[in-house]
Amino acid sequence: LKNSASELKRLIHPHAVIPVRFNKNAVTPDVLNNVFAFISFYIITLVIGVIVMAAMGYDLGTSFGSVAATLGNIGPGIGLVGPIENYAHIPGFGKWFLSFLMLIGRLELFTVLILFSPGFWKK
Repeated sequence: LKNSASELKRLIHPHAVIPVRFNKNAVTPDVLNNVFAFISFYIITLVIGVIVMAAMGYDLGTSFGSVAATLGNIGPGIGLVGPIENYAHIPGFGKWFLSFLMLIGRLELFTVLILFSPGFWKK
């Protein structure tokens, strides 16, 4: 949010130097870019997961709840995977997909993305 406010100030004053501060220390642009990239990849993964679950015939609440619960490792979801329900009714592919999202959430997003990048496997 601080970066967004800083960018709005830069639109008004294009030549101003407006650092983003955290605990009274200026945050470097590299760190801000890394944080933005992580949040972007996380949201993209969440949206793709919801689309896959919705394509399997689940309502939007169940799709979002199951993906958010597994990707974020936050416990029960909402909808058909809520606190009084379970994942038993989800078909095999859905369970594998949600398990993969759970691994992404536990290992952190960049770790899994690096494993699937071709540059990682080249020597």
